[in-house]
Amino acid sequence: MKSINTFALSGRLTANARIFESKNGKVARFTIAHNFSKGEPALFLDAVMFPKNGSKDVNIPEALLTKGTPVIVTGYMKRTVNKKDGITYEPNDLVVVSCDPLEEEAEEAA
Repeated sequence: MKSINTFALSGRLTANARIFESKNGKVARFTIAHNFSKGEPALFLDAVMFPKNGSKDVNIPEALLTKGTPVIVTGYMKRTVNKKDGITYEPNDLVVVSCDPLEEEAEEAA
């Protein structure tokens, strides 16, 4: 059976994204708070966007990655990372492939 490793998640950014230049291009790190329903605690997930396959061009929507912005992200989980010094570790980051604004639903008047 072939494994499928994809996700789509909606939520709000908990803070402005940390965007920096790496030797391979821009990288963005941010945290998304996802609420399942009212009264339940939020799920906080760390996310990262970076260039892949040698491409320095990645669409990091810097104007969108600000605190409180509702977004929908898609991507995959990275299981292990092998560093150049031979150390392997398991990150808990969601690797984001796309990040788009999420239209907020109008709350109904009671």
